[in-house]
Amino acid sequence: MLDSDKPLDPFDEKRLKTRGVGSGRKYEPFIKVHEVSSTGESFRIFGRHSFRIHHLLSRIELSAFLVFDSYKLTLDIKEQFPLPIVETISICKHLGIKHPQISGKLKVVTTDLVVELKNKSKLAIAVKRTEELQDPRVLEKLQIEKYFWEQQGHQWKLFTELEISASLKENLQWLHAARQNLDEIYTELSDLDIPLVFQRLAGSNIRLTTRCAALDDEYSCEPGFHIGFFRKVIAANYISVPLSKVFRQWRCSDLNLVAGGDALAEELSSVS
Repeated sequence: MLDSDKPLDPFDEKRLKTRGVGSGRKYEPFIKVHEVSSTGESFRIFGRHSFRIHHLLSRIELSAFLVFDSYKLTLDIKEQFPLPIVETISICKHLGIKHPQISGKLKVVTTDLVVELKNKSKLAIAVKRTEELQDPRVLEKLQIEKYFWEQQGHQWKLFTELEISASLKENLQWLHAARQNLDEIYTELSDLDIPLVFQRLAGSNIRLTTRCAALDDEYSCEPGFHIGFFRKVIAANYISVPLSKVFRQWRCSDLNLVAGGDALAEELSSVS
């Protein structure tokens, strides 16, 4: 039976009715973290451009997201973006490969991250571990994505762990534990408290760790309170930091409050 004659997976068909459309806060990813088997490597994180919670399915995907979320030309990021099934069927026929499917039912092909830039162009990002590239079927799916996006006139790029710098990797490891319970973090961090505590860094160009230790003494807090606070706030994406610099070298002047943080409470209530 030709791929064009096969039915679409009913779960995918249902998702297509509401997902993969819209922009910014109105966009809903085709796949959400609670819909995939968890290995402890899925993340939900606030986007500083979209003002919504993004669903990321691996630590490498989180790394790629953070890189582009901090890019000054980024307008929006759409994760788990579904490609039109009619288009992917046609592409598979043209390339002479079998369309992704399970038990004879066609599966929607998705792109991990679609970065929309301020110059109106798009950058499609496929996120894979290098070991996955040994799988012929993975390579075929990547061919489908690459062909689709280039036909649309947009760039398509492959992002692997090799693109993660040593400083970014160390920063992510430092923030990783704080990210494990992000929903709790968003709940416990007040939109009023964050700017208030952030103001304690004002006018200081010394290292963040040094300033935080001094603030603990100044405000009679338990040792580690302030650095723990900023660790959580940065992990929740309330504050932007230079990911190209190891966290131990961050200076207070490197940190900036992210606009739109007041949208978090509303977004979290709608996450499902």
